[in-house]
Formats: sequence, structure tokens, C-alpha cells
Amino acid sequence: MMDFLNSFKSLIKVEQIHTDDNIFKLHYKFTVIMLIVFSVLLTSKQYFGDPINCEIHSKSSEVIETYCWIYGTFTVKKTLKENILSGLGPDPRLLLSETPQDSSDEIITQKYYQWVCIVFCFQALLFYIPRYLWKTWEGGRLRLLAKDLGGPLIPNCWSEETKERLISYMISGNYSHNLYALRFAFCELLNFINVVCQIIFMDWFLSGQFTSYGIALALYNGENPMTRVFPKVTKCTYYNYGPSGGRQKQDALCVLPLNIVNEKLFLILWVWFLVLTIVSFYALMYRMIVLVSPKVRMYLLMAHAKFLSKKTANVISKKISFGDYFFLYQLGKNLNPLIYKDLLISISKGLMDKSSLPYNPEVTMPV
Repeated sequence: MMDFLNSFKSLIKVEQIHTDDNIFKLHYKFTVIMLIVFSVLLTSKQYFGDPINCEIHSKSSEVIETYCWIYGTFTVKKTLKENILSGLGPDPRLLLSETPQDSSDEIITQKYYQWVCIVFCFQALLFYIPRYLWKTWEGGRLRLLAKDLGGPLIPNCWSEETKERLISYMISGNYSHNLYALRFAFCELLNFINVVCQIIFMDWFLSGQFTSYGIALALYNGENPMTRVFPKVTKCTYYNYGPSGGRQKQDALCVLPLNIVNEKLFLILWVWFLVLTIVSFYALMYRMIVLVSPKVRMYLLMAHAKFLSKKTANVISKKISFGDYFFLYQLGKNLNPLIYKDLLISISKGLMDKSSLPYNPEVTMPV
């Protein structure tokens, strides 16, 4: 578990070897950092004070505040209209009504706010899991092959012997990277499933008000969705027993300062999850097309390696498996462009005439 948590340190480091793509990074890097920052922000009392403050004429105000924080509060729906103390919250006279359960007074319970910071941390953990799996499965293979070959200048270590070994590695290990590519595609699928499930979970967490939150905010006329989902003033009813054993009812008017932050944070999350869902779906469609179409792979190689001839790209895309193509494409992200082009040309020649290779060692690939 500690190894898993320590891996979060890599989020703020600049990666020298790229084993994934930018859309993948949006999940495990940008989203995770954003959720952790949100969680830390909500737990910083020096900025927003106590998470709940209740007005009550009792010596046990601290106990009642703790009770209201743990068990939640509620609002009366009809007090959410903006014409009642607009900008200042609901009318206390309506909130402290003795009969809030009347048929005309619909009650909206608020039980989420004490869990928001914990939920954000849990979400960050879920967004990082696909990255953790891929990092484990990848095993540093690209780092071993691309080490010291990614600088702007061609290094001294790029020799004929080094090139021949890379060529033999790619040609002799045909079909050995299929599982490698399928594992990456599986992690991309996990990213998409995760963000969709996060939206469903957040909708449940906010009592069915998250999926339509951004749209309702953009189109609202009258009742502000922010006030409905994240009220700043709520009511809490507390019962205790007096000296004679009779039950006494105490009503408290509670202010939730954190909700003025929550309403903005959840709007940001709503927009971001929508964008992330769209780009993740695009990534899945792109990966599916690339895996099944050699012609698409040919054009991608030509775009990835500048001035690469169509003939060279066509030979490579048709004669190697989709897994070997994927590995070769990922390798190109970490190599000097001139080295990468030289490597592709040499691989193409080797595929057309394997006897031209100086040696052809057996290559044992981990799975």
C-alpha cells in the first residue's frame, strides 16, 4: 500500500520517457492533481473557517453543531426562491417554521457536505489505478531501449551495433508486443469506464442533481441550481430530553461556509468530467481503428517520422503486427527524430530481406 501511495510523487515530476499519451495523462496526472488540490482546499480552515456554524440559544451549541455536521441538515424548498432575501440566503422565519413538514413545504436533506473532501481523495485514487496498472505491466521496457537516445543531438552511443540490436529486437520478436498493446488499450478502456462511473457516482452523491447541474445553471430562470444543490443556510432539528424525561425540540439555523466553494468546485468537475468523457471515447475509437487498419498505421508512421517515404511506412505497417507497431510508435516518442527515421528505414530493409541483418539473435519477451 505504501508503494502505491509513494507512486503519487511521480505526478509532479517531468517524465523523461513517455510510455502513454496526452489523453491518458489527463486522467492520472491533471485530474488527480486537481482532485487532491480540491480536497486540500476544503480542509483549510484558515481560508473558510469552521465548516458549519449554527445559531442556537443553548449552552450546548458545540454539541448541536457537531450533531448537525454528522447527521446532516435540510432546507425548505420554497425558501430557495431568489425573491426571499436575495443574495443573503433563505428567510430564517420560514426555515424555523414549526411545521416544515406541511405538504406545501418540501424538505431537501443535505447529508453530503461532510464527505466531500474524502470523496475527492477516493476519486483521485480511482483515476490513478489505470496508470498504476499500466506502469506495472510496461515494466520500464521503453526506458531500457530509449535511454540516452532522446536528446536533440545524436549521442555517441548511437552506433551501428546499437541500431542493429534494435532492428533485430523488433524483427525477431514479431507478435511479441500484442499483449503489450492490448494491455494499454485495456487501461484506456478503464479510463473511460472510470470517468463514466464517476459521473454516475457523483449524481448519486448529490441526490440526482449532478448530471444536469451545469445545464441547469446555464438555463436557470428563477431558482438558482447552486442554491438548491449547495445551500448556504440550512435548518437542523435537534432533540434532547429535559429533567422530567420529556423530549425537547431545538431548531438551529446553520450556515455552511464551504458550500460557496463547493458550488464552484462541482461546476468545474461537471465541465471537466464531460470533456474527459468525450476525449476518452475518442481515444478508444482511435485505438480500435489503429489496431485493425494497417493503412491508418502507415499514415500515422509517416506523420510521426517526418519525410519518411510512403513505401517504407507501408512495408512496416503491413509486415509487423499491431502490437509491434504500437511499441515502435511509442518508442518513437522517446527517440531523436533523426535516429527514429534511420531506425524505421533500417527496419523496413530488414523486413524485406532478413538475410541483410548481420545477426539475428533470439529475443525472449516478457509477457
